[in-house]
Amino acid sequence: MPPRTNNLKPTPAQFRNQLPSKPANYWLYGSFSLILALCAVLAWALFNITTLKDWYVLATYHPPAVITQLAVDDGMTNYARRLFYVNKPQIENKSVFATNCTSSDVSAHVIGCYHSGDNGIFLLNVTDPRLNGIIEVTAAYEMLHAGYARLNSTERNQLDQEMWQYYTQANISTAIKQQMASYAISEPGARYDELYSVLGTEVNTLPASLENHFKLYFNDRAAIVKQYNGYEGSFTSIETAINTYSAELTSLRGQIDAQKSQLNSLLNSINAEQSVLSNEKANAQFAIYNSGVAGYNDLVNQYNQLVNTVRSEITQYNQIVSASNALAIEDQQLVAAITSTPSQQITK
Repeated sequence: MPPRTNNLKPTPAQFRNQLPSKPANYWLYGSFSLILALCAVLAWALFNITTLKDWYVLATYHPPAVITQLAVDDGMTNYARRLFYVNKPQIENKSVFATNCTSSDVSAHVIGCYHSGDNGIFLLNVTDPRLNGIIEVTAAYEMLHAGYARLNSTERNQLDQEMWQYYTQANISTAIKQQMASYAISEPGARYDELYSVLGTEVNTLPASLENHFKLYFNDRAAIVKQYNGYEGSFTSIETAINTYSAELTSLRGQIDAQKSQLNSLLNSINAEQSVLSNEKANAQFAIYNSGVAGYNDLVNQYNQLVNTVRSEITQYNQIVSASNALAIEDQQLVAAITSTPSQQITK
């Protein structure tokens, strides 16, 4: 028979000895873990503040149909659309636009602007059908400002070098050179920022590295440039035609002036010959008179023919003046369409 054990209860002192000396600090472990998690979240938020801001803005912003269509027409990538929409782009009439977009260069036609820090993209509402595409290109242009602002310093330095090397060595159009010269006045220090948008939207062919870079924003960059060439062509074709007319007028003016001088010389010869003939006739020197009539008539015929030529050239001159003036009026109309303040030249 096994020995019997007594089920004796421990004394209070014995019970205390069986308890842990200190309570377990489970709540401390939990609090510490929570603090670590919060720190991790705060650190992530700190390094991703732009992403958080984008998320918040895009969650509350619903682009109007006209803005959505701009993104579609420009073939913007998802990343480009995010940049575009985060800036809540607005298409504004002249009076409102002029309060949002200004330039220190009073001769600059401002048709769009980007407020740094993703604080807005503003586009002038250009309605002249001869300038179709100008709003689309300007939207893409200003979106690229937002894109350039988000490049890190390494990316920016590398791109700046590539862009400037291309710009200084390639056959860049006079219009773009004038545009960059205007930026040097209106936005000193923003050379590369502006060049980034210029090359991305206005230049047909870029080096492969730059073409690949701009694929970050556009599915078909060539389509953007085609629209730019379309409306820019409205200005350049008028300018070319006016310059051609001006050269023709200068040439005609020279011809007419020379022929007028020739007419004066002929008229003097005619008057002198007429005086001789009159004296011969008065002195009854009919044989000499008759021999000189043919020469006199020849001078008169030359004079009359030259008068007709000059009249024809004057008519042609006046027609060219009228055509040139008509183009000048058309050019003024186009300029007025993109003018929000007086005395400007086109910039974005």
